[in-house]
Amino acid sequence: HTHKKRIHRAEGIDTYIGMDFMAKSSNGSSSSSSPCAACKLLRRRCVENCIFSPHFPADEPLKFASVHRVFGASNVSKMLQVTQQ
Repeated sequence: HTHKKRIHRAEGIDTYIGMDFMAKSSNGSSSSSSPCAACKLLRRRCVENCIFSPHFPADEPLKFASVHRVFGASNVSKMLQVTQQ
């Protein structure tokens, strides 16, 4: 049962990679029209102070997808909070 979910998730990532992304702003943070790769994959609104956006830009969706598959979004968020302190 979980194997089918992983295949489905991988297919979703392939579809996600093929999408046309808008360019991110020049300062590296995401704008309202271009969420970071993490927020895009998690289907959530990317806020200005998003913890993921400096590490997972919109034009590198596989980077977050790979980390998310191994650690999960919550654990990645916790690790990034610790490294920012």
